[in-house]
Amino acid sequence: MRWVSALVIASLLTTVVSVEAISTRGVISCTNSSLDSLPENWTIMDQECIRVDLGTHSPGTNLAFEIYADQEIDILLFPSNTVSVYQNEQSYRLDSVWMADSVFESFSGTGEWHWQTPEDRGETRWYLVIDNLAHPQDSGEGDQGGLSVEIELDAGVILPEQFTLADSIHRVEPGGYSLVHGPFTVDEGTFVEIHARTMAGEPDIFVMSETAFLYYSPSSNWSSSLRITSADMLLVSNERYLPWEASDIEGQNLYIVVDNRQGPGGGGAGTSSVAVTVTVTLTPILDPHISSQTNLDSVDVGALVNLSAESTPNKSDQIPESGFSWDIDGDGVSDWTGSDVEHLWEEPGNYTVRLSATSVDSRSASVSRTVTVVDKSPPSVSLGVTGMLTKGFGEQISISASFTDNWGLESLDWMIDGQIILSNYSLTDQHSTLILPVSEEYSPGQHVISLVVRDRSGMATQQDAIVNFIDVTAPEISQYEAQIEVNYGDQTILQIFAQDNQSGNLDYTWTIGQGTDNEIQFNGPLVVYEFNTEGPTNVICRIENDAGLTSYAEILVIVKQSESSNGLTLQVIAAIAVTLLISVSVAAFFLYNSAVRRRMSEFSGADEQEKPEAPPLPPSPQMQKKMWSREEKSPFQAPQDFMRGNQSETEAYDLLDITQPQQESGTHAELGESLLGDLQSTPEKAEPETPKGTTIRCNCSKCSKPFEITLPEGLESAYTNCPHCGSEEMVGTV
Repeated sequence: MRWVSALVIASLLTTVVSVEAISTRGVISCTNSSLDSLPENWTIMDQECIRVDLGTHSPGTNLAFEIYADQEIDILLFPSNTVSVYQNEQSYRLDSVWMADSVFESFSGTGEWHWQTPEDRGETRWYLVIDNLAHPQDSGEGDQGGLSVEIELDAGVILPEQFTLADSIHRVEPGGYSLVHGPFTVDEGTFVEIHARTMAGEPDIFVMSETAFLYYSPSSNWSSSLRITSADMLLVSNERYLPWEASDIEGQNLYIVVDNRQGPGGGGAGTSSVAVTVTVTLTPILDPHISSQTNLDSVDVGALVNLSAESTPNKSDQIPESGFSWDIDGDGVSDWTGSDVEHLWEEPGNYTVRLSATSVDSRSASVSRTVTVVDKSPPSVSLGVTGMLTKGFGEQISISASFTDNWGLESLDWMIDGQIILSNYSLTDQHSTLILPVSEEYSPGQHVISLVVRDRSGMATQQDAIVNFIDVTAPEISQYEAQIEVNYGDQTILQIFAQDNQSGNLDYTWTIGQGTDNEIQFNGPLVVYEFNTEGPTNVICRIENDAGLTSYAEILVIVKQSESSNGLTLQVIAAIAVTLLISVSVAAFFLYNSAVRRRMSEFSGADEQEKPEAPPLPPSPQMQKKMWSREEKSPFQAPQDFMRGNQSETEAYDLLDITQPQQESGTHAELGESLLGDLQSTPEKAEPETPKGTTIRCNCSKCSKPFEITLPEGLESAYTNCPHCGSEEMVGTV
């Protein structure tokens, strides 16, 4: 390998010798230096140069340079792969060879610039050349040497500061502009620090809104009034620094430009090229704010409150999440970190909350806020019932309740219809149960049971439950006669007494002859009825209360024949007897007249044979009067007229000297006696038949009171209602 290296070197030397023999070109040898050795001073003699190795850097690395030269020099910057072009006296004034942004020809005096390695390549070694010679390929541009130059140079890598937006050199031709940074936005009150270092020309530096930039960028004929004049840097011929406080920007996007146009009054003319380094950094405002969705002037005891630092200005991300710290209890010690925190206070009072903010550049600020905690919430009460609760008299109501409060409970009252029935003024438990017997002191129907719970601040909560008191017992029937006897046709009073303390009205319904064709109903506690059917009649009284509950009273009515009914029958019999008597009398009269005429005919025949006799005399007025007399006697008296009629008839036979027929007389006498006997016979009174049946005595299965009932003959058992409580009972001999 050594002989190969020797061969290459020999070849190069031969080439150099041949070139020198043919032309003036050769290899430029510069004094070498490095970044690590700076700052450094040199005296560069005429036709000499210095090459400074800047080292290898990644894309986007910022390098800073400060230089002083008492005579004109050329400052050139090359990447490692093209620096040999310069040293080999080849044409180097090409953008593909040197870094034109960091090239300053014929420079003298003091200068400073920053340069950022380009993004179009990877890690690259860079060289800075300070030229004090006439390069064969410089076309006569720049410094041509002739004098020695005193040089002071310092350079280094810039460690970027926090909130640096831009830091690089800008080369702008006449009539043009260069965008330093944008768009970007900052909080009101943030300082935008602009540091300009001019190496050539007299540029202007503007800060403008996005609206103004849209007018500015496409045309040089723009209205300079659109820029933010408070941030102007006009005619920057050397180093200039401006800290501008952002205000009245209303969150708009901002742009910073280097202007080389004919500007406003006092600005650059824009007739020559400019080279200026512009460094833009921010000092963001640090102004922590405490916010909450809850009104911190009135926070409820025990309420979870969200405290937030989200309203703190932080558009530049100047405060990290960990940069927020909270002192909740005012003891000066941080209790929480982060932009949001949740906390509750268990007692009323005024509490101081302190929020501290530390920025990424180690600045800090804090703010305090007083939180006023009061009891704003009444107790929470829950009753263990839903809907309407229905209970009957004699039963009891049980209602359980639970309650809580954000601070503390003080007392409770149970009420019914607004009247307190149970109280507790030293609550130690969060539960309570009301047990209320439903007694007769309450009226039937709906009532409101309320629970009122009070807390330590005097606030109260009331919960209501609707209860319905109903009657669950049938009316109680007082003792009554289950069987009565009445006379036929008499007005009979039927009455039942019943009691029901839970009902204002009782409905009485009487059913007489139930199940028969003669069934009839009446209403009311008392019924007057005339029984016109002899024998047993079943009467049922149905008593219904307001709740629809019923009791039954059953009465067996035995209807017997009354004395008045017997008298009426005798009158009918007497009338019939009188009628028969009259009929018999008339018939006897006609028979008598017929016999008389027949006898008289016999007498007349004999007289005609013997001698004629005078005609018979007519009956005297007294006889006619007696014969046709119609005086009515009591049907219960003997028929005396009929007997007198017989006497008259005998007297007539005696007067006529006629023998009275014995057979007919006997017949009439027997008939008269028979009729008289019939009229005088008094009907025997019918003895009332004693109802047959079985009387059973038993005790009620519900109220235990004794009662008795008579079962009709042939019936061994039956259902009946207890006369005391109305309970339906089974009674019988079985």
